Amino acid sequence: MTQTKKQRATAVEFDVTPTPRLTGEPIMRILCKKTDALVGYLYQWNNGDLQPAWLNNAMAEVRYEPIVAAA
Repeated sequence: MTQTKKQRATAVEFDVTPTPRLTGEPIMRILCKKTDALVGYLYQWNNGDLQPAWLNNAMAEVRYEPIVAAA
C-alpha cells in the first residue's frame, strides 16, 4: 500500500518510526485552551509514536494535561 502525500506529511510531523504500531495507550488529555473542554487524547504507541485522537475536529488552540494513573 503506497502512502498519500498527506500520510507522508503526517508521518514526518509526528516523527513516525518504521516499527509497526501494535498497542497504544492514552497518556494525556487534550483540552481546549478557551473552554477547558476535553477535545481528545494523546496516545503513545508501543514504538514510541505519538498520535492525537480527536473527539470531533482537530483544533489548534489546545493544551495538554497528563492522565494520572489510578493508585
